[in-house]
Amino acid sequence: MHMPGHKRRAAHSPLLPWQLDITEIDGFDDLHAPDGILRDAQMRAARLWGSDEAYFLINGSSGGILAGVYASVSPGDRILLARNCHKSVYHAVELMGLHPVYLEPAIVAGAGIAGSVTAEAVARALEAYPDIRLVVLTSPTYEGVLSDVGAIAAVLHNRDIPLFVDEAHGAHLGLSSHFPPSAVHQGADLVVQSLHKTLPSLTQTAVLHRAGERVSPARLRHALGVFQSTSPSYPLLASMDGCVTYLEEQGEGLFDAWRQRLDRFYEEMRDLRHLKLLRRELDSHHIYTHDPGKLVILCGGTSLTGTALMDALRAEFGIELEMALDGYAIAMTSPQSTDGECARLGEALRRQDSIAEAVPERGSVALPSMPEQMMLAGEAMRLPGRQVGFAESVGQIARGYVWAYPPGVPLVTPGVRITTEIAVCLSELEASGVVLKRTFEAPEGQIEIVDNR
Repeated sequence: MHMPGHKRRAAHSPLLPWQLDITEIDGFDDLHAPDGILRDAQMRAARLWGSDEAYFLINGSSGGILAGVYASVSPGDRILLARNCHKSVYHAVELMGLHPVYLEPAIVAGAGIAGSVTAEAVARALEAYPDIRLVVLTSPTYEGVLSDVGAIAAVLHNRDIPLFVDEAHGAHLGLSSHFPPSAVHQGADLVVQSLHKTLPSLTQTAVLHRAGERVSPARLRHALGVFQSTSPSYPLLASMDGCVTYLEEQGEGLFDAWRQRLDRFYEEMRDLRHLKLLRRELDSHHIYTHDPGKLVILCGGTSLTGTALMDALRAEFGIELEMALDGYAIAMTSPQSTDGECARLGEALRRQDSIAEAVPERGSVALPSMPEQMMLAGEAMRLPGRQVGFAESVGQIARGYVWAYPPGVPLVTPGVRITTEIAVCLSELEASGVVLKRTFEAPEGQIEIVDNR
């Protein structure tokens, strides 16, 4: 005689997990005040990854990012963030009226991909803005590029500033010597991981880790209550609990087989003539290290775009890649990938490589630099707006966000003055087949600006 209304009986859609969908009744614990099976599951997760506390997230890493930023700073504070952070970080800035300062990662040579953030760049930003209260960076990035989190954490902790690492794409890190270490082991104060991205867990499952006392545990728990549903999904919680158990029992063997599979694939792809796979050696000056589980297929300097490659693999080989931009496409692997899948991808890439032509002058569109912030994001979004063409928008103030999803990194944010670099970037991405998303719906080739007429 309690929720949910389906009473754990399949009235329709028999493939859904009706039997797992329960609520906070006796014996099933409460995610927002765990003292039983959920507390134990989260403690096991903290032991597995090596954090002081681990919190299960049922609305993805995005919810953990909102909660982590909310718990770490006060409204109106100054925050330092990597330019290539996920849009959820920008949303936290918007919601709290924060003043952002941006770290602009160098672009990897010939790839149009953001490289690693350096400790030196962080130190310079702190000298210029001594009132920074929090630093947020993404490591690994969507493309698998990692930064030297240990060196960055050391710089910040000398000033008692917390470091929040978006490790959404690195939940598998730190669990085996076959892959790079996790930010949890390198001094980060908060680390968020999306289990569903690279591990066997249902979509929308993630974990937020806390280490040390720079972020108040009580404030963090309150923030999680603000940004997470008060009716958490038990199928998602069961999925996370099962994933932790699976890794505890079989993790080393799974990661060993996965790494061997990846090493074979990279070696077999060395004979590609035009297409390339992203590796640290491509630009070791700007890539601290790279997660080999991300197969980033570089198309710059060829007649293929990333979007064209993605379309061809889907149509001709039945392979659905993770994402594509103009200069590259990404195939994501996990411990559940198989030899057969890798062989099929290799065959498809060889075929596309054989018909591609060298076009040396065709580069890749890089993430534009963040321009001058004229007003807070929330302020700009509350003002009236109008839509203009990309070229006409130069010099105007953006009213909303524009991004490609994936990877979900804003190309434009509300309140900034639009530059020629941004206008050209948006035009080139759309011309290459990339679908741009906008806060305010607008036709292709147009953007919403603050109406100052």
